[in-house]
Amino acid sequence: MTNGYSPAVTASRTRLCAVALFAALAAGACSSGGGDGRATGAKGTYVAQVDPICADLRAKLGGELGKDPAKQATEVEAAVQKIMAVKKPAEDSERADLFIAAMQNLYIALQDIDQSRIVNDATRVTKAQGYVTTATKTAASAAKSYGMVECARSF
Repeated sequence: MTNGYSPAVTASRTRLCAVALFAALAAGACSSGGGDGRATGAKGTYVAQVDPICADLRAKLGGELGKDPAKQATEVEAAVQKIMAVKKPAEDSERADLFIAAMQNLYIALQDIDQSRIVNDATRVTKAQGYVTTATKTAASAAKSYGMVECARSF
C-alpha cells in the first residue's frame, strides 16, 4: 500500500490504546484478596485454573517474544482460548477481562510482527515489537493485581 494504511495495524493500535487506557483506569482499584497479594475464595479458584495455563504458555513460547512470531502468536491465542473457557468469578471480573484483553493484544502484536517481516517492513516490525512490550506489561500488571502468580510473570 502506498499510503501506509493497513486496517490490521489500525485495528491493532486501537485495541492496544483501549487496553492501555483501561489499565490506567484500573490501576488504582481494590486489592486482590489475601494479605500476601494472592487471590482467595472464588478468585483463588479462578487463579488456580488460569496460572497453570500461563506456566504452560511460557514453556511453549521458547524465550524472546518476536523471535518466532507466527508460532508464538498461535500459542498465545490457544492459551487465551483456554483462559476464556475458565468461568470468571463475578467479583473483580474487570481485572480478569483486562488480563485477557492484554493477552489478546499480545497475539495480535505477534501476528503483526510476522506479517511485517513477510512484507519486509522494518518500521512496522519495530512498532509491533513495542506493542508486544506494552501488551506483556499490561498483562503482567493486571494478573498481579488480580492475585495471579504465574500469569504475573512477564512473558
